[in-house]
Amino acid sequence: MTDLAAHGIEVALPAGWEGRVFRRPAAGEVAAADADGPPAPAGETTHAVLHASTIALPPGIGDFASGAVDKLGADDVLVVLFEYDPASVDTPLFKATGVPRQLRADDFSPNVMQRAIRGQAGVQRFFNDQGRAFCLYVVIGSFAHRQSLVTRVNQVLASLAIAPSDATSGTTTTTSPPTTEAPSSTGVPSTTDVPTTDEPAATTTTTAGGPTP
Repeated sequence: MTDLAAHGIEVALPAGWEGRVFRRPAAGEVAAADADGPPAPAGETTHAVLHASTIALPPGIGDFASGAVDKLGADDVLVVLFEYDPASVDTPLFKATGVPRQLRADDFSPNVMQRAIRGQAGVQRFFNDQGRAFCLYVVIGSFAHRQSLVTRVNQVLASLAIAPSDATSGTTTTTSPPTTEAPSSTGVPSTTDVPTTDEPAATTTTTAGGPTP
């Protein structure tokens, strides 16, 4: 297992997974690392983003992992956790409380994709935890294999921990990547690359495990 922790988000990744937690710099702010990406437009706030996958994550992918989803094989999965502004916590969209830790195979649908890719399926959940608002977006490489793939996703979600926003930190961690790599909408705030939701994207941590399973 490889532990990732930054910006008040912690997760344990199984061997063969790669991940990073980052926050895109706000307008006029200097990025802490190249992986943070370009600054957000003036007036936008930026928050934490987690990417975790069974593939090596390409550089420069979108907040909701555009540029990586099309690289998933039939046995691969990709998990995105995107944080919205705390002001969103009390809105109806984020009324569910707590991290969704047990997704079901039937939760996945080919229709919950930013761009339809043959054979793939996704799921999207909005929730609040520790006074913070999030969207969880998961893509699996094969709808036909969803029963086995959801087990791998839930293993990662079970380890996910979120700290209150006033306890977040910008620690960045990096390890070498493994040798092996968006969504529907429901009227959310706005961001660089969300399914059909938005808000600013979100200092970064990258880590990886062994070869992709």
